[in-house]
Amino acid sequence: MTDSLRQPRQENRPSFRDVLARDGPAVLVAAAITLAVELGVFFLARAAGTDRRNAVLATLATVVLWVALAAPAFACSGRTTFSALLRGGIVADASAVALLVLWLATPYVTFLAAVEIYCILAAVALATAAAVLTVRPGTGRTVAAVVAASILVLALASPFWIGGLLQETHGEAKQAVVTWAVAANPFYSILSAVVDETAFVWHLAPVMYRITRIGDYAAPPPIPWYRAVGVYGILALMLAATHLLRRRPQPAPPA
Repeated sequence: MTDSLRQPRQENRPSFRDVLARDGPAVLVAAAITLAVELGVFFLARAAGTDRRNAVLATLATVVLWVALAAPAFACSGRTTFSALLRGGIVADASAVALLVLWLATPYVTFLAAVEIYCILAAVALATAAAVLTVRPGTGRTVAAVVAASILVLALASPFWIGGLLQETHGEAKQAVVTWAVAANPFYSILSAVVDETAFVWHLAPVMYRITRIGDYAAPPPIPWYRAVGVYGILALMLAATHLLRRRPQPAPPA
């Protein structure tokens, strides 16, 4: 009886050729668009006369913003769990190619930093793809992708709205707000990976300090590069567990 139950599963399991035909074009398109956007920013910045350091910083900001927007968008088009993860994850994988270009073209991204940033992007992409998978296929996944991308964009934009929140917060809660806002923003971790080469700390840069004002209310905590990997990696595992529990077949009611 066990063999008879396994046989239909094996027959329904798609072959590599089926997966390639189903997901190959979408994956190639996602990878091509990702490289065009991310490397386009770097080369356009250089063509406009921007120095290499600022061009790298602008590219890194574009990379994480693009992953936040594109990973859930591509993931929601996948019909199966593997397809959604593949389509969402390819955005981070293609970004790894852009990071290697920055490593080869500039002294501001080392090979180790490129690997660290890729880990951050992979965790973010997997978390958004897992968020999409918690909803059944259809319109609901599109809504989930929009919600996931919006939450990530809010986290990335925390320097622009954190000041107003801190003004309304009192006592020790201010430090907690700053700690969580910085930890949830993957761009802080990305900048931490290249801080020795770029000497750029986002909330301490003069142009950003006039916007964030974080230092007026609480001391921003040091953020290692792996902080975002932990935050979004744990989130991805929690959402994946939710998806797997939802997929578990329900026992048939007794006759």
